[in-house]
Amino acid sequence: MKKIALLSTFLAGFTVIHSALALTQPELNQITQQIENRLSEEKITGISIAVVKDNTPILLEGFGFANTQTQQPVTSDTQFRIASISKTFVTLAVLKLVNEGKLSLDDSVYKYLPDFRPKVLPNNNGKITVRDLLTHQSGIPSGWYRGDEPTTTPDQDLDLLAALLSDEYLVWDRGTISAYNNNAFALAGLLVSRVSGQSWQAYLQSEFFAPLGMDSTLSHLPNGPLPTKMAESYSGTQIEPKYAALTTPAGGMISTGNDMARYMQAILDSWNYNSHAILPASLIKTVRDVQNEHVKLDGDHQMGLGFFIEPFNGHIAINHDGSYQGYESSMYIVPELNFGVFVTTNNRVGASAVEDIAKAVTSMVAQQAPGPFEHTSTPQLDESRKTLEAGVYVGTSSVFIEQNPSGEFSVFSEGFGYKPLKKVAAQTYQVQGIDYDIKIKPTEAIEGVRFLYDGKDYAHVFSKLVTTQLTPELEQLLGYYQIQSDNPILGDLILEYAPELQALVLVSVKHGFTRTVKVVGDNLLQVQGYGRGIGTVFDFSQPGKLNGLGYQFKKVPAPIATK
Repeated sequence: MKKIALLSTFLAGFTVIHSALALTQPELNQITQQIENRLSEEKITGISIAVVKDNTPILLEGFGFANTQTQQPVTSDTQFRIASISKTFVTLAVLKLVNEGKLSLDDSVYKYLPDFRPKVLPNNNGKITVRDLLTHQSGIPSGWYRGDEPTTTPDQDLDLLAALLSDEYLVWDRGTISAYNNNAFALAGLLVSRVSGQSWQAYLQSEFFAPLGMDSTLSHLPNGPLPTKMAESYSGTQIEPKYAALTTPAGGMISTGNDMARYMQAILDSWNYNSHAILPASLIKTVRDVQNEHVKLDGDHQMGLGFFIEPFNGHIAINHDGSYQGYESSMYIVPELNFGVFVTTNNRVGASAVEDIAKAVTSMVAQQAPGPFEHTSTPQLDESRKTLEAGVYVGTSSVFIEQNPSGEFSVFSEGFGYKPLKKVAAQTYQVQGIDYDIKIKPTEAIEGVRFLYDGKDYAHVFSKLVTTQLTPELEQLLGYYQIQSDNPILGDLILEYAPELQALVLVSVKHGFTRTVKVVGDNLLQVQGYGRGIGTVFDFSQPGKLNGLGYQFKKVPAPIATK
């Protein structure tokens, strides 16, 4: 990580000499054939792709259907939700304000959002900077449902976000944990609105959509029927429900292949030619500076400002993906190659396809010539300090690791059952007897383990179970809690004690998931584990009530089960 960061700094003043390398017609045909194969084999409804190289869109094409009922074909002008790729616009919007001298990345967010006053756990400091919002390191709870409720007035509702999040506890100190966080990016969008004096929608229109000619791009889903150019979205053959949400800046945008080609090219023009299409080169290049070297519980991925960072044959791509309500998207930009690719689909089953296609195209271009960046490998764990240990580990679920007398390990998970582990690298173990690649390795920072899926680390950490002695005071808290809202997403919760784990657990009545919780203060329980959707704090300080996930719950007698 450090080598890339230093080299990025060195190359900040480096003038890129663009080669004549580009995709040939046979290579373009290979890309389109791969898309058509994935559509057919995986029953994906539609796909749109945009590829730009050396100031020119070289592939703008649609495949399949925008709507299966009307047989409307996908074109480069078909609108899709780009979901979390919206976060890259938030980052560049913040940097625009930095360029105008209106804020600094290392300013406290409270300076610009005085109505944001979150609660702070004992022994936490409560500090958050603007930079923390853009790098998923703020400590704001990510397992928070209020932002995902439907709304018909997202711009107005966004202004309420600071006050709503003030009812919640920060779950970690800034800069200690990385947890992918829609709330933080929505708050950054609100900050842009407050500092600029424009609504989020108006700011995007004046600073991005109009100047870049993104005439078919919207900040959020409008009320009423889908726009006539917008693709219907599906999960398999079923239509997905669609609505705008309070956290619009984090994932609300709608765009087309044509418009995203303009967006990628504007980034490249600013970066390579200092065109100021979006920002001066010196400032836009900072999005590739590694921001997560100091975060021990962050996995193996590299995080820049609002973009993820991924190497390709000595080149470094800035990238982001998006997934929401049946729309899946992926974008990779390689500045030194003056190249970008955006792929999107309107079917949830196409999530892996769009990612695979975007990476394959990026790799195809990057393999034509090696790039200027040194290859960096992930540092191995110091085996003298961390070894895999038997025990119960908890996070999004419970994982049981056992060790037999001969020293061999086995793992039990609800996802794949009971399986042996095989050591394949220094303190890295592969799950045996399954059809896909899952590896387990201990973390350096805590007593915990990390899972790698197909070689990719999603920064979810399962921590060693913290047991709880059931006291009379805690026993009074057990029971059924009814949500005091008509929220269709969340539903009621049950707090139970699991004697086999010697731990308190919260069970979602509607969704069936279970979260192991620990005591972190008087009448405060926190979900165990580290990562997205984990760390949420539940407050029982009001008798007969539970506060958490953005809602209040009331303790009631458990409903009688009916057949």
